[in-house]
Amino acid sequence: MRASLTNISPVRQTAILSMIATLLSFTFTGSLYLLFFGMDDHFWGAMGLALLVPWGISIPLGLYMAKQRFKLTSLTNRLKETQVKLRRANKALEQRANFDGLTGLLNRDSFITRFDQMREDELTDDMANVLMLVDVDHFKNINDNFGHPIGDQALALLGQAFRKILRKDDLIGRIGGEEFGIFLPDTSAPEGQIIGEMIRHEIENTIFKPHHNMRHVITVSIGLTDIAPHQERAALMANADTALFAAKRGGRNQVVLFEPGLRAKPRPVHDEPRDLKATVLGSNFR
Repeated sequence: MRASLTNISPVRQTAILSMIATLLSFTFTGSLYLLFFGMDDHFWGAMGLALLVPWGISIPLGLYMAKQRFKLTSLTNRLKETQVKLRRANKALEQRANFDGLTGLLNRDSFITRFDQMREDELTDDMANVLMLVDVDHFKNINDNFGHPIGDQALALLGQAFRKILRKDDLIGRIGGEEFGIFLPDTSAPEGQIIGEMIRHEIENTIFKPHHNMRHVITVSIGLTDIAPHQERAALMANADTALFAAKRGGRNQVVLFEPGLRAKPRPVHDEPRDLKATVLGSNFR
């Protein structure tokens, strides 16, 4: 009965309850009257009251309960709507906190945090891993010649190219203006070079039109290094950056694997000494 009553309208529910109450009142009153007074001239008058009193009480009470139920339903619906809006707001805040709004990739802080977490959780002595730094060639020329909004379009296209090539478990983030960091778990250095070439080729062949009937070819330089177990992140970033500088120095639009003996990028004379932590977190390498 409880399940069936909850599935009908409040008005019909009130009518059913009133009928049940009237039937019980009529039966109970008639039984007691006959027991104590027997059948006399007042019997049917008492039965009439037994019919009227339950309806007189249950109908106003039922209408009041229906009104309260409507208010409760409305309040419940508003609470559900508020919860949905709150979840959307929290998701939007999380998105802004962890992801780059332009490319949709992880931002620098999130990339560094997840990179450290993945190394701590998954890195083993017999697992090969690769760190890659990708930098857009002559990106300043794009901004200077076509404007920053066009440069933003180019970066958004790069984000799409990365997602097209990289695997589900690969980690990718925008760690500088036109610089990206990529962590390739369970990947050897030769495999990393192949993936780097795939990225370079995909970006070079991406259709980028700064203006109508004008196509501009975007190229990237890529430096990568294999990751030894328990090697410090600062050293890994420095090795990948050294390989990246070698790619730039060698003519750009190429992939270079770090090897001992590669010449590190010289610091400009006008640069002030910088904190190493700020450097490895993705400040201006080039």
